[in-house]
Amino acid sequence: MVYSNKRKLDASKKLSNKKNNNINENIGNILNEKGKEKKSKLNNVSKNSKNNDSINNNEISNINIDKSSELVNIDVSSDHNSFKKLKKGAIIEITLYNWMVFSGPVKLKAAEGINLIAAANASGKSSIVCALVFGLGYNSNILSRNKELINFIKKGEKKSYIEIILKCNEKNNISIKRIMNIIDKKVESFWFINNEKVNSSKILDIQKEFNLNLDNLITFMPQENVSKFSRLSSEELFEYTLLAIDKSLLDNYNYLKRLIEEKKNGEHKIVTYEHEIAEEKKLVDDLENKKGKFENFKNLLVTMKLYRVKKYILLLDMKKEELKKVRENIDSLVREKDEHFNTFKDYLSELEKCHKVINQLSSKYSEKKKIIKDSINEYIKLNIKLEEIEEQIIKEEKIMSDTVQNVYENREYIKDLDKKKKKVKEEIEQIKLFFKEKEKCNDNVEDKRKKLELDLKEISNENKQLLMKKYTLQSEYNSLTEKLKKRQNYQNIQEEKLLNSIEFTLRERIMNYKKNIKDIVQNHNLLSDNFLQNLRTKYDETKITNQNEISSEIIEELSRKNIIYGPLCKYIKCVKPQYDYIVEFFLKKYFYSFLLIKKENKPLLESLYKKYKLSVITTSRESHKFCYVTNEMKIMGVECFLYELFESPDIIKNGLINFIPINIAFVVKNDIFKNKSTTEINEFNNFMLKEISKQLNEEVTSLFYFCDNNVHRYRISSYDKNIYIDNSFFIDKKCKILYYINSNVKKDLTHLNEKKKECERELESLENKFLEFDKIKKDKNDEYNKIILQQNELHIKKKKLLLLQSELKSIEEDLSLYLRGESLIDDKKNNITKNINLLNDKKIKICEKYFSILKEHDKCDKELFGISHEMNQWKRYLSVIKNKNSENEQKHEALKNSIHLEKTRLSSCMCEISELEQLIKVHKKELKKEEISLLYDINLSLEQIENKLQECALQQKIYSNLDKSEEKYNMIVISIEKHKETIENKKKEIQDLKKLLEGYNEEMQFILPTWSNYINEYIIFLNYNFQKFMSFINPEYCGKIDLIKKNDYYEKCQLFIKVKFKKNAPFLLLSVSHQSGGERSLTTMLYILSIQKLTKNGFYVLDELNQGLDYVNEKRIFELLSCLSNPVLYKQYFLHNYEYKYIQIDYYSKPQYFILTPQIIKNIYFKDITVHYLFNGFGILDNQFSGF
Repeated sequence: MVYSNKRKLDASKKLSNKKNNNINENIGNILNEKGKEKKSKLNNVSKNSKNNDSINNNEISNINIDKSSELVNIDVSSDHNSFKKLKKGAIIEITLYNWMVFSGPVKLKAAEGINLIAAANASGKSSIVCALVFGLGYNSNILSRNKELINFIKKGEKKSYIEIILKCNEKNNISIKRIMNIIDKKVESFWFINNEKVNSSKILDIQKEFNLNLDNLITFMPQENVSKFSRLSSEELFEYTLLAIDKSLLDNYNYLKRLIEEKKNGEHKIVTYEHEIAEEKKLVDDLENKKGKFENFKNLLVTMKLYRVKKYILLLDMKKEELKKVRENIDSLVREKDEHFNTFKDYLSELEKCHKVINQLSSKYSEKKKIIKDSINEYIKLNIKLEEIEEQIIKEEKIMSDTVQNVYENREYIKDLDKKKKKVKEEIEQIKLFFKEKEKCNDNVEDKRKKLELDLKEISNENKQLLMKKYTLQSEYNSLTEKLKKRQNYQNIQEEKLLNSIEFTLRERIMNYKKNIKDIVQNHNLLSDNFLQNLRTKYDETKITNQNEISSEIIEELSRKNIIYGPLCKYIKCVKPQYDYIVEFFLKKYFYSFLLIKKENKPLLESLYKKYKLSVITTSRESHKFCYVTNEMKIMGVECFLYELFESPDIIKNGLINFIPINIAFVVKNDIFKNKSTTEINEFNNFMLKEISKQLNEEVTSLFYFCDNNVHRYRISSYDKNIYIDNSFFIDKKCKILYYINSNVKKDLTHLNEKKKECERELESLENKFLEFDKIKKDKNDEYNKIILQQNELHIKKKKLLLLQSELKSIEEDLSLYLRGESLIDDKKNNITKNINLLNDKKIKICEKYFSILKEHDKCDKELFGISHEMNQWKRYLSVIKNKNSENEQKHEALKNSIHLEKTRLSSCMCEISELEQLIKVHKKELKKEEISLLYDINLSLEQIENKLQECALQQKIYSNLDKSEEKYNMIVISIEKHKETIENKKKEIQDLKKLLEGYNEEMQFILPTWSNYINEYIIFLNYNFQKFMSFINPEYCGKIDLIKKNDYYEKCQLFIKVKFKKNAPFLLLSVSHQSGGERSLTTMLYILSIQKLTKNGFYVLDELNQGLDYVNEKRIFELLSCLSNPVLYKQYFLHNYEYKYIQIDYYSKPQYFILTPQIIKNIYFKDITVHYLFNGFGILDNQFSGF
């Protein structure tokens, strides 16, 4: 709920004018004296219905008010004329519904002058600031908070609205209302102006009309943006100041900057254009040079063409003359050849006759040779057949010898088979006798065997049951021992709970430390080598379980030797289980820490901290005192101190005292503060401070104690002992890590021990039973094995009998086969002799055929000899004729060759002539008429033309790098024209730019004088006010404001705030590095107050700006504020002597400030300040304001 109290004090007499040096003292004295003379009167108290929801256990109460109002407005002069002096856009009233911490509807009725909104933290001060931002159409970028609007609506609600009433003129006000509905996790907003629905664009128009510059840090500074002001750059500060005074000033400044920038760009363009024109001219000259070269090259090519055509014409004439000579030579050679052929005719006919006879004889010779060749082939075939028949005869003879050998061997084998047959019959008779003897006693043995099998089955079943029982008992026994071990070892239980509850990274670091503890001990020589050697012999390091046990043994040894303790939760045992949640809350931060006793061991400390990244604490050599509960404390409700709630080694307690006050923190009874007032609670706190100070022999200024699930912190200010802070908060009564062996756990342990003993007794009885069963089983097995052996012997004999019978059968079959084999061998002998006789007959026939072929071969040889002799004679005759006519033959061949050569020469000449004619036609087509006329004027020989062409070729090499295409020439001509055109265009653009720059200069000269006059006078006013306000706070304080301009055009202006807080100190810029937080807050507030007479803003918001100020400065600030809110006092004591020609100062309107603070200076009365108390939050008790 919001409580508004306006204390309005009127001075009884007017204050006289004095010197500037005495202004500060006079104003402060007058305000204090007149504040004490009159007491504030309370009027217009409107009481509304309330719904109070109280929280159980006499804890913090929240007061929720119904729809009518949550505002109690107490105002001395709340008439309609009180808002007349306010500027346009001042706030008249704010209404909030379901907004952040408020349920509502909550109404805040603002007043003129200073509205001080005071309340504890988390009570809803910043909620009002946020409501102003969103209610006037701005977004969350101003606040630097959560950017989603849905997060500003009260949790669990679906509908919210903000209504703000602003001053419009002396008669009318304007109401701006924003209704927000949450639909599908999205916020839908509706805007209303004077209860008429409008668009959001209309709200933007109102922002401009009413000068609502909430995005300016000078006029609107929420809590989140306080630090931004001191981080503003000098240029940003200048722009924010212009925006606060008048937006048109900033617009003109930005317009001037734009003109200067455009002027610079224009000048830069002129320079670049001039440079580009020069470059274009160079390109044109270069292209003209290339064009001249190209034209020279074209003329050279024309002359070369002319010379080539003339050359071809001369060559054509020469070739035609050569053609005539060749034809004449061919005719003479043909005539000569015809004459020679008449003498050569007889020789050729005789030569033809010889060739015919030789050809006939050679054909006969080849036929006879073929007959001889065929007879030789037949002869070879007959030889092969004879060889094959002889091989077959040898094979048949070998088979005959083998059969004779087999007959001899069969007789010996038959004798062996007879002997074997007799032996097998004897063995069969013996086995039959054995079966006859065994058949008599076979019936009794079978019954006995079946009985033994049944007995053995029963024994094995019973044995299995006993084994299962033994296994279950052993597993139960092992689980019981494990449970007992776990239940009794509270250290490991607490450590496991801690590791399960902390973050993954912390758990991994602790596990890594345990894993590598052996290496840490060896690297830093923390334990003896004998101890480590004993561990190696005791455990098998190949097993993971043994490795863990080794690590735990080493950690225990380190704690026993007072080297390292950790993690500390292992060594903290809660003695009083009802307070285990208190111990856990207080010590939880250090549960996973490690205590290093010898902090001089720096390598170990660095290793634990840097390599393993553990939280390591060390002990000091100082011995700490522990408080104890006296009888007086018990009467006051103190039960025990915190260190008494747990057991641990003394060295751990001494180490923890360095970080947490376990020696002075205490626990009180649950109902000690029930129905007690604030004064009684303060008396208890002061009593405990005195008692603890006595016991420790030192001054204690803070308490930390627990009451049920509440944690209380009480602290006295170091500046003023009458000022104190008393905070409290809730903690959970659940304990997640600490473990305590209570009565229930003890019962479980006794029950587990009894079960363990029962298991041991049952296991002993089972062992005895197993021994008895083993003896019985052994006897039965021996009897059964004897019977089985006898039965197996019968089976073996049966199998042997069958084998012998089959063997006898096979012997008899073999004997019959061998007897039949002798008759077969005789038949085989007869067949072999027949085959041999047939083969001999074939051999005789082949021999007869062989002799007939030999006779034919001899006859053919003789005929072949006669043919070859006759053919040799004809060849000799042919050679004689050739020798006689060899010269004629050579002459005939020479004439034929010469005729052939002349004909080829003729054809080549004709081809060359046709090619030359074609070339001349082609080149003449390329030439123009004028060039063809020049062709006939050339009267040079072929050699002279060749020389001319060589000279042209040398000249052509000069133009080798030149691109010879006609397109390139045309492109050069076109580009020359284009470059000339661009040069002309750029010259025109330069002229246009110069005219434009002259226009910019005229505009700047028109705007700059009036704007600069305004700016200079505003800075003079601002500087004067700032100096006066600084000296008002403290005569030794001083400040000034400097405007630095880059040039006469006011380009990139910089505004510097310079302050000093000692008389002889130099002026320093306002920055984070130069001033403290309180000095920066003071400077910021004074600068904002200095500018307020120049601005058109309806209101200013400053959130917790006085937090960094000390008592004196805060008091002086509020004195200054109360003075500034009175126009008469302001004009009387802060009126400027300077005559302002261009600006008008509004001395008569009253500014409206909203200053949010969590605390107010006590015992001081201020004039014209409206104080709004927010009765909201966890510090409000039930029915606290029922009698107010």
